[in-house]
Amino acid sequence: MKATLRIRPVDLQRKGGLPSAPVGWAVALLLAVGMSPVQAQSFRESMRAAERADAQFAAALAAVSNRKVQVQEAKAAFYPSASVSYGRSDLSAGSAGAGYGLTVTQPLLNYDRYLTLQQADPTAVLALVEERQARAELSLRVFKAMAEIIRSREGIRALEVQIEGLDTQVKRARRMRELGQGTITEVSDFEVRLAVAEANMINQRSALEAAQRTFSLLTGLRSDPQQISVVDAAEAPAVGEAEFVARVRDGANSVVSSRQSIRLQEIAVKRVRADFVPQLTAVASTGRAAGSANNSSDTRVGITFNAPLGASQWYGNQKAATELLRAQESFRFAQESATSDALRLLRSAAALTSEVAIRKRAVDSARLALEGNIKSYQGGVKSNIDVVTSYQNLTDTEVALANSEILRVEALLNLKLLDPASAP
Repeated sequence: MKATLRIRPVDLQRKGGLPSAPVGWAVALLLAVGMSPVQAQSFRESMRAAERADAQFAAALAAVSNRKVQVQEAKAAFYPSASVSYGRSDLSAGSAGAGYGLTVTQPLLNYDRYLTLQQADPTAVLALVEERQARAELSLRVFKAMAEIIRSREGIRALEVQIEGLDTQVKRARRMRELGQGTITEVSDFEVRLAVAEANMINQRSALEAAQRTFSLLTGLRSDPQQISVVDAAEAPAVGEAEFVARVRDGANSVVSSRQSIRLQEIAVKRVRADFVPQLTAVASTGRAAGSANNSSDTRVGITFNAPLGASQWYGNQKAATELLRAQESFRFAQESATSDALRLLRSAAALTSEVAIRKRAVDSARLALEGNIKSYQGGVKSNIDVVTSYQNLTDTEVALANSEILRVEALLNLKLLDPASAP
């Protein structure tokens, strides 16, 4: 008898790929994802879907909206304010003891409100940074969900090749044993390896199901493992290492956020000192006092001068100065961390690119070695253990290649999210 090796991508809809027999599993998955449609799921398409479906991202955008409200509130620092009052001194019928008042206040010279107005710009920048950070975190969660599907898919492909080959060898060993040309040991060895591979296949299918559920909850889409792809997630930076690192050191989200925190804290220090600065306010009021003898109203326009004095401001100034120092050190740390992350990711992406090329050659070599060992085993030169080991080596190298490719794209994605030039 002659055994042939067929190495090909697995069709996940056939036997040996995704579980087609357990109908209950398929029905449960469809119900879990709400019968959402399958699409050609690239990373960008999945991101657009996740922006609409993900609750965590929606909550982050709500926080950004709150920050934008703070910006508008700061810009209204010098807006006038008004108060209305009404009361009765005697609630009996026919009583004329009703009084009312209307007061309009317009700040003229108020250093504290001026500093509040200065907070608007850095707060607006923080809102923009927080929105970018929310999208960056969503990008990483979408990528990880898709990466788990791809890892499980590639693991299933490699295991199907292994199972198909080992099944062929089991049948051959049994036939040779029946013809008196083989041993029970050879049959047992192949059967054990086949059982292990089938058990691993069950684990991979379970992992794929969990990854698909995570992806569906995140994006609202029903995934098709054959179409999932992350090749469009990111590309290598188009500039040199020095320029890229300088750009990240100055404009990464964490750096920009820390810089604006310093500006806000500097304003906070001034606001503590502003408590000692006199305030000038224009006031206009009109009204009638309850129980007055006539119905004439009292209208007044004037200027109020307020010069607060107290000891609590001194302690507030000390605390604000300490917070400013902390913000400055946090900014320095953010710059150093961004620089370190940029260098690490650049080197990692370059190393993984080389690793992927090497692992592709390793897969090709593993395939040739498997074919050679099968032929040598059939010719009596190699043992069954050599064949089993070759199948395992091929599976390991294919899975390692898939993992390296995912890690390379993940490093490029992190570089993209770190680069201020890539921000939307």
